[in-house]
Amino acid sequence: MATLMTAKEYIALIEKELKDILGGCDASIGEAMRYAVLDGGKRVRPLCVYLGAKAVAGDIDSACVNDLLILGEAIELIHSYSLVHDDMPEMDNDDYRRGKLSVHKKYGVGTALLVGDGLLSLAMKLLVKCSNHAASEQIANAALNMVYGQAAECNGCNSREEYLAMYAKKTGALIKGAFLAGAICALDKHDDGVYNEDGYKSVKAFAEHLGVAFQLADDLLDDGNSIADLIGRDETKRLLDEHSAAAVAAAEKLKSSDELITFAQVLWHRKT
Repeated sequence: MATLMTAKEYIALIEKELKDILGGCDASIGEAMRYAVLDGGKRVRPLCVYLGAKAVAGDIDSACVNDLLILGEAIELIHSYSLVHDDMPEMDNDDYRRGKLSVHKKYGVGTALLVGDGLLSLAMKLLVKCSNHAASEQIANAALNMVYGQAAECNGCNSREEYLAMYAKKTGALIKGAFLAGAICALDKHDDGVYNEDGYKSVKAFAEHLGVAFQLADDLLDDGNSIADLIGRDETKRLLDEHSAAAVAAAEKLKSSDELITFAQVLWHRKT
C-alpha cells in the first residue's frame, strides 16, 4: 500500500533517528560525533534516496519506508564522516564547516580521525539491517568509490577528463548510490511487482549527470583548486549547462519528474 509521505516528513524522521543513533554513542567520543552530524546540514543525500524511490514508483510504498530510512541515515553518516576527514590538515585543512569550527579544530586531529571512523562504522552497522541487500550494497559501493575519488584528487588532476572522472567518484558516487538504492527499494516493493528496467536506467543517468553538475556548480562558487582553473569559468559553466540539460532529459522520463527537476535546479543554482 502506497503512502503519501512527503520529503519533509521523510527528512524529519531521518533527523529523529540520527539523534537517537548518535545519542547512544560512547561518551568518550559521542559529543564530537553529534557535533559532526547534527549541525543543520541540508540532508541532500538522504533526499536522493527518497527521490530515487519516487522516481520509479510515484509514491512511497509503506513496505519499503523502513529500508529507505536506514539507507538515508547510513548515507548521511558516510557523507558526514567524509567531511570531517576532508577538513583535516592532511586533506583540505579547513578551519570552518558550515559557519562553525571544523571537528579537528574543536576537538583535535586525533578525535576528528576517530569521529570519521566511528561514523563510517555506524553507517555499516545500519546497512546490515536493511532487508534489501542490493540497495545496501549500492551505498557501500558508493562509499568506496568516494574514497577512490578523494585519492584521485589528492594525486592531482591534469586534464578535463581526469577532473570529470574524479568528480564522478568524489562527489557523484554518493549521489548516484543514494538514487539507485532508493530506486531498487521501490522497484522491489512496488505493488505491481514489475521491474522497470527503463526507469532504473533513467534514474542512473539522472543521478550521474546531477552528481557531476553538483560539483561543477561548487567550482563556480569556490576559488579553490578545480577544473575551472584548468579550462576557465566560461567553459566550466558550459559543462554545467550540458550536464544539467542531460539530467533534465533523463528526469522527464521518470515519475515525479517535476520534483526531480526542481530538486536539481536548487542544487545547480545555489549561492553557498
